[in-house]
Amino acid sequence: MFEEFRRKEREGWGSKAGQYADHTALITTQAIPTLLAAARVRAGSEVLDICTGPGYAAGAAQAICAHATGVDFAPEMVHTARANFPGCTFVEGDALQLDFEDARFDAAICPFGIFHVTEPSQAISEAHRVLRPGGRYAFSQWCAPAESDFFRITMGAIAKHADMSVADPAPNAFAMSDREACRALMDAMGFRDVEVREVPSVYHAPEGDFFDNIMHLTVRGAMIIELQTDEVVQRIRDEMNSAAREYETEDGIIVPVPSFVVSGRKAASADDA
Repeated sequence: MFEEFRRKEREGWGSKAGQYADHTALITTQAIPTLLAAARVRAGSEVLDICTGPGYAAGAAQAICAHATGVDFAPEMVHTARANFPGCTFVEGDALQLDFEDARFDAAICPFGIFHVTEPSQAISEAHRVLRPGGRYAFSQWCAPAESDFFRITMGAIAKHADMSVADPAPNAFAMSDREACRALMDAMGFRDVEVREVPSVYHAPEGDFFDNIMHLTVRGAMIIELQTDEVVQRIRDEMNSAAREYETEDGIIVPVPSFVVSGRKAASADDA
């Protein structure tokens, strides 16, 4: 299901590997300290970074003397991660079918990957499988547009002007932005002591046209916009740029883009389940 969407997401993120540091990383990296804390990552931990991208979370784990392995479905991202953090191990792979044995890791993290996978329950189940008894899993997820000025501006402009009939079928990106739904799914997948931690992140836009920066930052939104007519693209551009002016400061455009981290513990024994 959603195979064409998955293919284009993989290609899209692959094409952005070289520019990720200048755009997407400006917001995604803000949740990494909370992710590592929620997963109880510490010196000596064997950590799996799922949907690692250019490897920032794995690199942060390595910086506190954990042993980090990162996996991503885009080969270009894996190549970039290896260059960024040569002390970590990075491999190509699918979050929905991890190529690791059962009970391999002390901790698993997924930095905003649940936002993109087509089957969140399968991704969470796979994370549970590769954890050792008592191990912890944590994933970060964006808040929905109703809570996020950033997504209200960006996805709102797309929803208002774009012809969605030309876009490939795709899962609801914000289906897992319901904290209680996350808790319920984690429990259903076998996790205990589920916690939710808020991350008050912001997007400090680089200099230049706000719309152009968003096109560098996102894949899902860019895929939709690139299929529109020139007239529609201009309307989306004007809408985003106009809305972003409300967030101009002396230091540039700063837009709230809150997220949260969900974490849980794999049962240590049958009696603990």
